[in-house]
Amino acid sequence: MQTILIPVDFSDHSVSTYKFAIKIVGTVNETRLYFLHSYNDQLLIPDSGLSSGFDNDVFMNMQLIEEFKQLAKNNMKQLKKEVEDYIKAEKLNNFKVNTMVSGGDPGWEITDASKDIHPDFIVMGTQGIGKKGILEGSMAKKIMNKADVPVIAVPSGEYDHDNLRIMYASNNHEKDFVKIKLLFKLFENLPFKIFTVHFHFEGSSHDNSNQLNDLKEAFSAERISKQINFSLIDTNNKDNALEAFVEHNNINVIAFIAHKSNIFKSLFRPTITKKDFFKLGLPMIALHE
Repeated sequence: MQTILIPVDFSDHSVSTYKFAIKIVGTVNETRLYFLHSYNDQLLIPDSGLSSGFDNDVFMNMQLIEEFKQLAKNNMKQLKKEVEDYIKAEKLNNFKVNTMVSGGDPGWEITDASKDIHPDFIVMGTQGIGKKGILEGSMAKKIMNKADVPVIAVPSGEYDHDNLRIMYASNNHEKDFVKIKLLFKLFENLPFKIFTVHFHFEGSSHDNSNQLNDLKEAFSAERISKQINFSLIDTNNKDNALEAFVEHNNINVIAFIAHKSNIFKSLFRPTITKKDFFKLGLPMIALHE
């Protein structure tokens, strides 16, 4: 049984998100979809200047929060029906839809829900209502840093799930082997190919080559079946090199290990960060350290 957590804000983008989640699961595994929405439950008390106005302000805010809560529940009920209708139309019988509505900070609510239900992965959008909603890129980055499961961030749009071409950005991390294995597991029910690439900026290219050769040997069977290939690219311009690789190989999904930010490290040598991947406007898979 698989479990997927899908945070939503009820924007049109939520449709892209749940469709992406359903497509990558396929028709084989029994899967529970947990949809989560967090509404604002913070009291906003203006300075009325009169102590007698405090109780009225609190009462009005409590009423407003209750309205947020009821609206969220109604929207979630509508979304659940929409998802179930989509599953039925696609003739899928391996999905069960669950919903959760909670008040609070979306970042905390998402991470808390993840700890409670232990999803195999989280699928979320990279922009919300008005393109500046709670699930914009900054929220996705925050969850990528906090979550201890893979986080798939999906921009709005339609994607070719029948021909996934996944770029795995290797940085010679000791867990590259484990993370590539995880990608094979995540997409086992879909046709895909993994393009493992290391962008070399400085240091010993010989060492980089040796570490990449170790990965090649570890995945020799997958290389023979043409499910994976490996590239080492020397460059002084990370933006151009990244965009050129994506375009040349028709990449439509980006995968990487979501390291914690290290501003001192990036000041002294060029690195590829989550910000660079977000610029590409493609679905991303952040694999936790």
